[in-house]
Amino acid sequence: MVSGSSDHTIKLWDLGQQRCVQTLAVHTDSVWTLLASPDFSVVYSGGRDRCVYRTQLANRTCELLLVEDAPIHDMVFDSQSSALWVATASSSVRRWEVDEQLASGLQPRASIDRASVDMQRLKQQPADGSNAFLAGSSTHARQRQQQDRGAKVQQQHPTHETSGIPPLVQSAVLTDRRHMLTKDAEGNVELWDVTTGAVEERFGKVDFGQKEAELFAPESVPPWFTWDTKLGSLTLHFETPQVFAAEVYAHSMGLEASSEDEKMNIGLETLQGLFATWTQAIALQQAASQETPDPNQPAEPQQPPDPNQPANPQQPPYADGSTGPPSTSGRGPFDYTGAPYPPLVMSTLQGPGQPWDQQPWQMCVSKFTGTEPRNSMIPKWLCDAVLARRIPSVKETKAGFLLMPAQGSGLPSLLQSKLTAPRILPVHKVAAYCQSKLAEQSYHMQLGVVWWYSDKQQENGEAQQQPQGDVLELTCNGMAVPYDLSLAAVRQYIWKRSDDPVLQYRRQNSNKPAPMPTIKPAS
Repeated sequence: MVSGSSDHTIKLWDLGQQRCVQTLAVHTDSVWTLLASPDFSVVYSGGRDRCVYRTQLANRTCELLLVEDAPIHDMVFDSQSSALWVATASSSVRRWEVDEQLASGLQPRASIDRASVDMQRLKQQPADGSNAFLAGSSTHARQRQQQDRGAKVQQQHPTHETSGIPPLVQSAVLTDRRHMLTKDAEGNVELWDVTTGAVEERFGKVDFGQKEAELFAPESVPPWFTWDTKLGSLTLHFETPQVFAAEVYAHSMGLEASSEDEKMNIGLETLQGLFATWTQAIALQQAASQETPDPNQPAEPQQPPDPNQPANPQQPPYADGSTGPPSTSGRGPFDYTGAPYPPLVMSTLQGPGQPWDQQPWQMCVSKFTGTEPRNSMIPKWLCDAVLARRIPSVKETKAGFLLMPAQGSGLPSLLQSKLTAPRILPVHKVAAYCQSKLAEQSYHMQLGVVWWYSDKQQENGEAQQQPQGDVLELTCNGMAVPYDLSLAAVRQYIWKRSDDPVLQYRRQNSNKPAPMPTIKPAS
């Protein structure tokens, strides 16, 4: 048996004697893959140093065959020639022609012990510039690197290359917890939408950090998923109860809402979108079992279809038989029914005390049949969320704050200064509440024009129109509070403390309004 290790060596083992019989110091870094000839006389090796060597085990003679552009992960012989297929850390697989003729054996003097073979190897380097050398038994990385600089590589270029998709090497989640920025091995930067599993915008080869700073927005959404790019692709991890931690307004997701205050749970809608094929299959099976005809009863005549009523076969009823609230799954940002279909991988922490202890599995979202066993293949918490829209209680959905008059403003205090509201409540609703309560005390004031996003000003028609009379101004830490920020964002980016934020109201001084806050992304 032959093995490679992180100490840069290749070892030959005698399984009968259960010991190492030969050590070959060939590489200058970790050895990751080995390939032996059918008669086990020659070993091909590759690894982190990006080099492929051919070593004759009988006489320890090594040849540098090729140098790849990335660390080498695997090799295989071509079935129809003497070529090698080499797979590296990049996304491409290359075919290299290899000279079948072995290099002449280089024999060290018998008086030289194994520990000094490295020095002998340097002396035995052929004068004709051949790429063959004698492998020692101990590693001298500096001597090997110095030797390989002048070594002649047998193959300079591959004869064929099968290109793949460049792997992702860098990623970051944006503050809305919906979009992610990624960078692949070729330097291309892309913006992904988690709620669709697709690329939303491609920026090309730009600076990743600079683009992340450009896309920064002062939003505060709890983290509801984790992610990694270990496999070169974007992988999201959903765990209960964290996946249900984030709530947003439906209109902020670009969805039609029955009211401006309609909220939705991003994690719940995402799971329902991912398992839409499964729930539809279950609903169809239940409908088929309930519609079994009685042979003793005459069949009812079928009504002709209403031409004014469009058919919608993609919207089956809920699997639990209830109508439920209007679901956004399958519409807009939560539609995963189009190709390419994302795969789902189910796994669990196995051990004592774990209620669900099954083998992990993987399936494409379009391959569900509805016959998958519940509570075993699919855990109970996921069945409750997808089939019945039952989720654990979400913590910290409310935010407390103080609403008080600014010192010297001459405005009265409200009857209730300590308030509690949803953490996603926009500040313009707080301003409207303050305006109405002051009006009840005969202090009539207009709302000011304070928006963080310029498009909000245009939507509200306030960019060119200034309010008349006394203008109500909200401040926090001496800075104006933009109306389009949420209470959670005010606490994170303006208040910057763990206790409840204090919002103060006053008459706006048109000559000296409160300064806008300076909000920058975290370094």
